[in-house]
Formats: sequence, C-alpha cells, structure tokens
Amino acid sequence: MKKILFLTFFISVFSFISNGQITKNNWLVGGNGRLSSQKQTLNSSDIKGFNIDLSPNVGYFFIDKFAGGIKARLAFDKVEFNGGVSKTTQTGIGPFFRYYFLEQLNRINLFAEAAYQYLHNSGNAGSSNSSNTFTFSAGPVIYFNTSVGVELTANYEIFNNQSVNTKAKTFFLSIGFQIHLEKEKNY
Repeated sequence: MKKILFLTFFISVFSFISNGQITKNNWLVGGNGRLSSQKQTLNSSDIKGFNIDLSPNVGYFFIDKFAGGIKARLAFDKVEFNGGVSKTTQTGIGPFFRYYFLEQLNRINLFAEAAYQYLHNSGNAGSSNSSNTFTFSAGPVIYFNTSVGVELTANYEIFNNQSVNTKAKTFFLSIGFQIHLEKEKNY
C-alpha cells in the first residue's frame, strides 16, 4: 500500500506543469524531510534513537527570487535506553524567508533560507513543553520541468527548550520537493 501511495504521489508531482518559477506574485508549495538513526554507548549503557521529521511549507514571491511564507513541522523521536523507551512528538509552525541566487531560467538554482519555528513537544509519559528552533539552510534545487524541483540542503539548526534547560546545535542534510505555481494572468 505504501508503495502504491508513493508511486501515485510521484507520478502526480512530475506530471504537473506550470510556467512560473521564482518570479514576483508566484506561489511556492512543498516541503522537506529527514530521517536519522543513531546508536551510542554512555556509561556502559547502549542508547538507540530514531527520528523522522517532515516540514511542509507554503510561500509567496514578494519580489523576483525572494519568497516568504509559513513552514510547519511534524517530528517523531524514539529513544531506547536501559530497557526503557521514550517517544516524543513535535508539532510546530513558523515563518521562513528564502532567496534564489541564479536567474529564473536555470535548470539548477541555488538558494538560502532562514526559518523560525515554535514547537510543542509531547512525550509518552504525558509530559509536554515548548521549544524554539532557528534553521539556516542552503543548497541546490534541480528542476524537472518549469515548476517542480527537488532540493538537497545542508542545514544548521539551533534548538532551545527552556522548560527542560536543553540547547542543541545540529548540522544535518535533507531532501525536499517544491512546486512553483504561477499566478493566473488576465489578458
């Protein structure tokens, strides 16, 4: 079932054609995701972790090559240690701003993005708190046609949760899709 759903999504994304990319008054719809797994030993205890993080977004080009919008986040973490399991879910939302460096007609373009998100964290023990993240991303976007592109980004994230006195700085890679929708022209 998952393969059929993925194949249906893949075909519908790549069959969608529009004429706009990164020009004023166009829309940007898409998102990115990351998947990570870790294993570490701390004081003779094995710790295993798994994370999946999805960040859909919608934005608008205020001027050529510069867009701003809203980015959401849905993340799941599972950590196993000392025979116990901790599960955490994060949901969040916040603004993002993105700038494309090359001209509109390039099949490959480079961009940089800055985003802030306010997150709500809830765990399997009934605990809940909030946190903030600032993320800086950059990388290439490779267009399959005039509107659909895949992005490969290097990201630097600053995480702060004051309720549990946790701060983290993380570097990670992610992959995503963006669809650029051209505003309808009135002739």
